[in-house]
Amino acid sequence: MKGAFARTRGVLEWVGVLSLAAVVLLPLADNIFARFFWSTVPQAADFTNHALLVVAFVSAALASLDRRHLSLSSTESPEGGSKGAASPLAGSAAAFADAVAVTSQTAFFWASLALVPTGFSASSRIWFIPVWVFALAMPAGFGFMALFAIAGAGSGTAREAPRKSIAAIGLAAGSLLAVSSIRNLAGLAFGHAPAFLDALSTAVQGGVGAALVPLIAIFVAAAFLGAPLFSSLSGIALALFVSGGSYIELAPSEAYALIKGGSITAIPLFATAGFLLAETGAGRRLVGVLTELVGWFRGGEAIVAVLACAFFTTFTGANGVTILALGGILATALVDSGSYTEKRARGLVAGSGAIGLLLPPSAAVIVYGINAQFIYGGGEGFDVVKLFKGALIPGGILIIAMCAAGVVMAKSRPELRRPSARAALRALKPAALELLVPIIAALMFFTGFASLTEIGAFCVLYIAIVEGVVKKELDLKGLVAVARKSLPVLGATLIILAAARGLSYYIIDANIPAVFAEWVSSKIESRFAFIVALNGLLLVVGCLMDIYSAILVVAPLLIPLAQAYGLDPVHFGIIFILNLAVGFLTPPVGMNLFLASFAFKKPLAVVVKDVLPFLAVQIAVLLLVSYVPVLSTALK
Repeated sequence: MKGAFARTRGVLEWVGVLSLAAVVLLPLADNIFARFFWSTVPQAADFTNHALLVVAFVSAALASLDRRHLSLSSTESPEGGSKGAASPLAGSAAAFADAVAVTSQTAFFWASLALVPTGFSASSRIWFIPVWVFALAMPAGFGFMALFAIAGAGSGTAREAPRKSIAAIGLAAGSLLAVSSIRNLAGLAFGHAPAFLDALSTAVQGGVGAALVPLIAIFVAAAFLGAPLFSSLSGIALALFVSGGSYIELAPSEAYALIKGGSITAIPLFATAGFLLAETGAGRRLVGVLTELVGWFRGGEAIVAVLACAFFTTFTGANGVTILALGGILATALVDSGSYTEKRARGLVAGSGAIGLLLPPSAAVIVYGINAQFIYGGGEGFDVVKLFKGALIPGGILIIAMCAAGVVMAKSRPELRRPSARAALRALKPAALELLVPIIAALMFFTGFASLTEIGAFCVLYIAIVEGVVKKELDLKGLVAVARKSLPVLGATLIILAAARGLSYYIIDANIPAVFAEWVSSKIESRFAFIVALNGLLLVVGCLMDIYSAILVVAPLLIPLAQAYGLDPVHFGIIFILNLAVGFLTPPVGMNLFLASFAFKKPLAVVVKDVLPFLAVQIAVLLLVSYVPVLSTALK
């Protein structure tokens, strides 16, 4: 069995790496051809977007194999693998979560499998490849996820066999939930669906409709007990579609539309660029430069840590790569400087793990901008470029505030060294090429020289050349190894987007945002009170959900409210993203608290206590940005 899984992993990784290579190289080739040969690569954008579809679902399967999917429970290690049940009660809860996750994944398998023959013409091709071949990545991905979830259920625990058996119940439950898709497939295969499938489909629709609230509660409870967050979101979406009598193929269809939409492609590209930087000596070189520039005065080490975290977070996004890759290095450097206790060092580094989310090329801003542009409908003149411009001042204030907090908390040291321009130049020389990455990316973006996808692809290729050819830290084998290592994290992010999109579509299609906006505006009259309530709600959302699902599921509910209270679209977008970033630190289940607990090998309660002073600083910045809109609108 282990040999079979190893071979499967190898195949999936190579499919993912080759597809990711296409996502990197094709946009660059298309841009070069367009600028220098007055032509374009035929269907380059279509092939890139469909290659990303393959990356998304192959990588999501690998994330299931490693148990790396985001969840609201700390029962899974950030590096993969189960920690094991601490008690029979905990084991039962975990088994329940496994079964619910497999139910959702199995239902999505059938729904996406039924979509392939009905949603894609046999004659539609990209180059010589039928589009339906790319689309098969969806059912294949969900099928592997379900099987890997069963295989990994309870691994290494005394109750491994029972947990696997309970998880396998999800295969039957998911097939029952998606029986309408099975009926559609049978109709295509045999010319008409068997009568018993028609009857069963009608009965399931009625049963799900009658038990909709308990079903939603089951999916929510499973998320808190360790089920991957994407499976709970997709399960809720499917339950809603089934109860309303809609084609459940709409859920995977919306996931397909989102991932092949174009701009989403930039997210895995920038994340891959961040991985390349984190897996080489770039982090050490960056810290060395910052140390020479600002580390010579009291508290300078804190500025180094904050700026290093901000730099990496802008590329890697809010997936914890910054804390896991640099947390130990930065915390040790802070303690060794003599200016900080272990407690202060841990708190500062953990608190800085998401502060780069407002700065370009942040994936969170990209996803929010794309989603909000769709909701606003273009009538507000809203776009991603304006959102990035509006985020510059609030993002800068947040970084400055964290730096200031670190400086204030530093202990006085009489042996501080003198600044040395020569030492700074020596440190700058080996890191100069990496430091150019955000500068070049920002110039290309704000001048309109290239699209976000092209910029992301350029960053990956540029860093690969710098680290491989110039620095000689990565050969081709090492580059492939970094790509393979990044795939599960990319998959955990992209599958969240795919799952949340189906739920978002249902919410919008059912006109829930308008009804919700009317109800809230009848209860809260002043804009001031609305912003207070908004901040409180979003802090809870940021604590409980990952940033991407929050953007896709919650933003459609709140944007109409922001319009009703006259909030500028860019200002509201900054409030929304900043709240979610702060929510990562909000007890009891802020995502970065768990990641810091793992990185520093400290109990969660200890990390929470360490982070509280820095959480207070960020909440103060949040209130400032919320109530002074000019900070967000001055540059847009």
